[in-house]
Amino acid sequence: MNYTQNFKDAIKLNTYIGTGNPNKNILIIGKEVATDIEDGKNKELELKNLKAFNNNCIDWQKNIDNNINQNDIPNWRFENKENNPLYAFKGVEIKKEGHTWRKYQKLNNYIFNKNGNKEINFQEDFFITEMSVLPAKTTGKAKIKTDFTDKLQERKKTFLNSNFIQDFPIVILACGDYINGKEITEIFKVEFIEQKGSERQNFWIHLNSDKSRLVIHTRQLSANVSNNLLVGISDEIKKFLNK
Repeated sequence: MNYTQNFKDAIKLNTYIGTGNPNKNILIIGKEVATDIEDGKNKELELKNLKAFNNNCIDWQKNIDNNINQNDIPNWRFENKENNPLYAFKGVEIKKEGHTWRKYQKLNNYIFNKNGNKEINFQEDFFITEMSVLPAKTTGKAKIKTDFTDKLQERKKTFLNSNFIQDFPIVILACGDYINGKEITEIFKVEFIEQKGSERQNFWIHLNSDKSRLVIHTRQLSANVSNNLLVGISDEIKKFLNK
């Protein structure tokens, strides 16, 4: 496993880094980690998820120190004490259609032509991080936190501008109004090209001057996100990869 210096430097920022394969070309930035120990449901699992979130940098450093790759990671089981960010929930099948990771897997299937694939293995091809560092089950719960706006802006100035994030040639901003058009052009050094999709299933395409970076901005990929939206996004990515 090649852990780049830019990735190692990002860990030194002591913030939430993310999960998945840091060596791949596709980065997805969601809204926030969806965990809430006050939710009252599956509290033990929520506690495990919160621990994994809080230990994200520590766990990545262990992977670096031991040169861990995705093949080294065993399938996840509920009784596991740890959930490795290099391949979180490895081997788990998510059947709930509206679940964000189910949408990520569908997107992965469309991009890489994994026809009929039902496994959750998108982390072999994607790296996933979040726009906000405040875990919450819903956007409504996230936005009422007193330091939501300040922390969001700070993350944009630091982590999103890190060399690690800037290295990705394909970025999917699946975070709705957590970022605006002006911020996208400034942070990722791209320009708006066109809007595609349909009502409430839109996505916005951005490219840099030499067309070596593609940034797609869209809504959070969960709930009632249509297959048409996922296919539309995947078609743009495939076109970019094959140019």
